[in-house]
Amino acid sequence: MTSTASRACDVLVVGGGAVGSALACALAELPLDTVLVEAQQARQLAQPGFDARVTALANGSQQILAALGLWRDLKGYTEAIHTIHISERGRFGAARIAAAEEGVPALGYTVENQALGRVLWERLQRAPRLTVFAPARVTELVREPDAALVTVEQDGAKLSVRAKLVVAADGARSAIRAALGVAVDEHDYEQCAVIFNCAAAAPLAARAFERFTERGPIALLPLSGGRAAVIWTLPAADARRIAALPDAEFAAELMSAFGSRLGRFTRIGERHLYPLARVASDTIHGERAVLIGDAALRLHPVAGQGFNLALRDVATLAEVIADTLLAGRAAGAGVDADMDVRGRAMQGAIADVGAAAVLERYAAWRAADRRRVSAFTHGLIELFGESAPGLGVGRGIGLMAFDLLPGAKALLARQTMGKAGRLPRLARGLPLLAGEP
Repeated sequence: MTSTASRACDVLVVGGGAVGSALACALAELPLDTVLVEAQQARQLAQPGFDARVTALANGSQQILAALGLWRDLKGYTEAIHTIHISERGRFGAARIAAAEEGVPALGYTVENQALGRVLWERLQRAPRLTVFAPARVTELVREPDAALVTVEQDGAKLSVRAKLVVAADGARSAIRAALGVAVDEHDYEQCAVIFNCAAAAPLAARAFERFTERGPIALLPLSGGRAAVIWTLPAADARRIAALPDAEFAAELMSAFGSRLGRFTRIGERHLYPLARVASDTIHGERAVLIGDAALRLHPVAGQGFNLALRDVATLAEVIADTLLAGRAAGAGVDADMDVRGRAMQGAIADVGAAAVLERYAAWRAADRRRVSAFTHGLIELFGESAPGLGVGRGIGLMAFDLLPGAKALLARQTMGKAGRLPRLARGLPLLAGEP
């Protein structure tokens, strides 16, 4: 195997999925040299079809994508969610959250993963100070006080990259996290998510449903073209059996579990099975390294919080880095930090974006959001998974009371919309660089 010459960069992002690519897009707004390493081939994605996988975006996540100039390019591949209906199969009581009551155009949106991936990669191709290695992998990681030395293998060659900061965005089974020696706390739900698209006799029409059943929750999300995206959580053995049924039998099982509110389910698409576990890293930062997305915390898919939490990781990390650059360059230039960020303050010496103080600030900012969302999703599964006598009636009363209490409903709405707690600028629809017009 041959070796190539070494190179240096400010930030090296490992993982070019939606989370890592979104971070690279955000960092492209800054005067940084960024390297992105992705294990898969970087190529234009196919046009989404009926079976395209989808992601639920909270209102705050839509703001992040819009602030980065990406939302307009997703036109035609998104569908608004105006109401969310929460109920338990076979029990009275339900809760409803409506965008109109919360004063927003939509509680959230669904977006097709292929479209999101394509838009992100098209943007990255135009980033002047970004280098992408794909398909490639990190084979060695050594951290020193002033940099991380990363060996990248691509096409039979090895490249040594000296980075001020390494960002692990390589998923719940993160190889970078393992190389850093970060331990995880894992809770196996002993469940699988059956994920597929379908159609229903009654169109969802901008309505989303979270239906809790004895065997697990069923989420239905509106998609473009009158389709519905379904995330059906089941015990692992049941999931494998049901997913293998012929379409007609599968649709009957789904209707039996969900109920007849939407009528018959038709056009059952390709089914995908995903084992479910909560995987929480013991820490999300260390010397010259930080974890984001599923590499930091992977959640149960109930309430669709995982990717939205990851985008807030992206927006927060990008803001902390941007503020570090601004403060460092303003100090180096001997000017006030509040001056025009496109002027002399951005012309000083490069600040150390991987310094311990920078990563500690990021970790402290993200701690409350991570705890809150993890407790929220895990608590839902524990609450609706418990079958002790009387609990079902109590849950029904609770849902009914919740629906009648505007204050409680507003709290849940802020959580599901990604509006709870301290928000980074991008999640508020503001430019990444403070003071930018």
